[in-house]
Amino acid sequence: MFIPVYIFLSVIWFAGLLLAIVWMIYVCILGLTATSLFVLGSLTGLIISPMYPLSVGWFNQKLNVVPPLLAMLFCGSALGSLILQKVAGRLFSYGYWYAALFL
Repeated sequence: MFIPVYIFLSVIWFAGLLLAIVWMIYVCILGLTATSLFVLGSLTGLIISPMYPLSVGWFNQKLNVVPPLLAMLFCGSALGSLILQKVAGRLFSYGYWYAALFL
């Protein structure tokens, strides 16, 4: 028995929303420790890792996905992740404590 892509993607997005709320609570209220950073980082990887292939599968069901479209999707994703890390690093260097929310 397989779970349809759109249902699993909805569950993963909801879990990502809950994880983002937990991150904000830890960063803004409780403060990060090495253990909480390790646990939350591991959970973030567990939540985010199936999002990308599921999104591509969902696009493939809804659209006619051709290789140039996939290439643009992959390049846009890679460029966005590079820019986000650069912005977060710049904010850390200026001493903004909330830069951890971007990571």
